Amino acid sequence: MAIKAFLFDLDGVFYVDQNLIAGGNETLSYLRDAQIPFHFITNNTTKSRKKLTQKLQQMGLDVLEHEIVSANYAGVLLVKQLGYKHCKLILDPAAQEDYMRFQNETGPIEAIVVGDIGSKWNYALMNELLQDLLGGAQLIALHKGRYFQTDRGLTLDAGAFVAGLEYASGVKATVVGKPNAPFFELATANLTCAPNEIVLVGDDFINDIQGGQSMGYRTVMVQTGKYRPALAKKATVKPDFYIPSIAALPQWFEQQKNKKSGKN
Repeated sequence: MAIKAFLFDLDGVFYVDQNLIAGGNETLSYLRDAQIPFHFITNNTTKSRKKLTQKLQQMGLDVLEHEIVSANYAGVLLVKQLGYKHCKLILDPAAQEDYMRFQNETGPIEAIVVGDIGSKWNYALMNELLQDLLGGAQLIALHKGRYFQTDRGLTLDAGAFVAGLEYASGVKATVVGKPNAPFFELATANLTCAPNEIVLVGDDFINDIQGGQSMGYRTVMVQTGKYRPALAKKATVKPDFYIPSIAALPQWFEQQKNKKSGKN
């Protein structure tokens, strides 16, 4: 089956912290020249889609706003769909921009929207949110990531705190981002191809590889970002392919085309 589109994770695939991974822009240029569509799918919840695009462009990544589907953006669509008007936002200020319409009501909190707030988590905040949940609020987690890559190594992610709130309150979170099917469906809504004609490229065995395979995509694991040989050895989920980094994708893609055509 021919490859007709790509889905790319961002963090760990195209950059780590504020540093671009070599070869990313060249890969994007290759795909644009070949007229192969792609979208960036990210569990980033620290910025609005506009601000995330600006950040990536300032870092030097050749990306456009309409190419990005983020968990933060998907969360806005979900809250609107569910009809909530009064939400408590556990989000970085830069991520709250798109949610302001849901903070204009007085009265009981209908939902808590949880994203990434880094080291701002503490006992007092967890207990405050527990009281809201026990009072009837719903829990919306923009993702349940376990950890993410920084220049200091792997760092605890928001999923640990979401799991703690679920455990204490008995309220099950509605999870928005990867690896949940609705997120992938949103990301591929305007791609006119079958699932097995889509390749997902990521650095996370659960959010990217398992999530993509559950949708019927082919999957490629880059050996950058979160990738660790020890984690790969223990993983029960295996990608269809490994490549050293995003820079190697054009060569890999040409190899796949040659196999399809029977060339050596």
